[in-house]
Amino acid sequence: MAIHFTNPGRIKVFLKDPEKKGFLKILKEVFVLWTTRKEVPMYYFKHLYKKEVKNYKDYLSTDLNNRIQRSPKLNKQEYTSILNNKLNFALYCEKHKLATPKLIGHNFSNSFFLGNGICEISTLNQLMQTFEAIFQSTPTKAIFFRPLSLYGGKGCFKLSKENFQKKLQLEYENLISGNYAHTEVIAQHPEINAIYSKSINTLRILTHLENGEVDIITSSMRFGAKGNVVDNTSSGGLTIGINQKNGTLKQTAYFDIEFGGEQTNKHPDTDFVLQNFKIPYYKEACKLVKNASKHIPNGMVGWDVAITPYGPILIEGNEDPSLYISDILEGGLLKNSKMLKMIARI
Repeated sequence: MAIHFTNPGRIKVFLKDPEKKGFLKILKEVFVLWTTRKEVPMYYFKHLYKKEVKNYKDYLSTDLNNRIQRSPKLNKQEYTSILNNKLNFALYCEKHKLATPKLIGHNFSNSFFLGNGICEISTLNQLMQTFEAIFQSTPTKAIFFRPLSLYGGKGCFKLSKENFQKKLQLEYENLISGNYAHTEVIAQHPEINAIYSKSINTLRILTHLENGEVDIITSSMRFGAKGNVVDNTSSGGLTIGINQKNGTLKQTAYFDIEFGGEQTNKHPDTDFVLQNFKIPYYKEACKLVKNASKHIPNGMVGWDVAITPYGPILIEGNEDPSLYISDILEGGLLKNSKMLKMIARI
């Protein structure tokens, strides 16, 4: 969460940003946060330094974010163990009939679990033959591979029926030395494909569960960019807030400061204007995550939901829902009454 000044790229973005406040104003606001919150507010230099931010006191501090994340009332290992392992999550959702991409198989290093059998892979040729058989014997057209315990889209890749041999050559060493869930690539809603079609672009819906009641605190949408097959901001994607009352996108999308911190009202690849885009099946997506929250009753979850032509589908749930990003998109989470209700528990 905090910005570290050992990273020269972040310093450069801050110094060159034409939208930053004046030096004296920055100094004053940093001093106020430092003295009132009893911590050096390094988080200020990720976004709060911008001229557009008037209510800088409404944003989470690093200490508060950490206390939320560590709270045993919000995060319980019994539930986060399901969320944190993509194989556990896929199997659990299948068992309880929660809509999720079809699990084709998984591998623990060079042991591949496909169907009811185990296949030990020792050569690239064996691996190619294995997936050639899958594509020939099933209607599957593409398979998405996700490391079981990595985050932010790291290590993910896609095999398609047309290019699987070339892709397996590139990913062979990673695959047989890692642990991956293999899921069928879902079809994305055509209206969302019109914005960006090379990744599955997901909603991030933040929920709070208390005494069996589920609140949706905030929601946003992420899009891949520049040819990436994942939409995570930590992998170069952009994110934009959602108006929860009507399920439409807000005006401004953001890139992470690691990728320049740019703000835009259009998708950079397609020039699609994002503001007021009405998300298909948004109400159904909210209903889905509320149901999922009852099945995996962690106090706080950031749900990733994709929209297919037929409705929403769960991609994963996150015990660490990137509150910093939600803070920016909400314009300060400390003015959100549902967020304050959750904070009151810690």
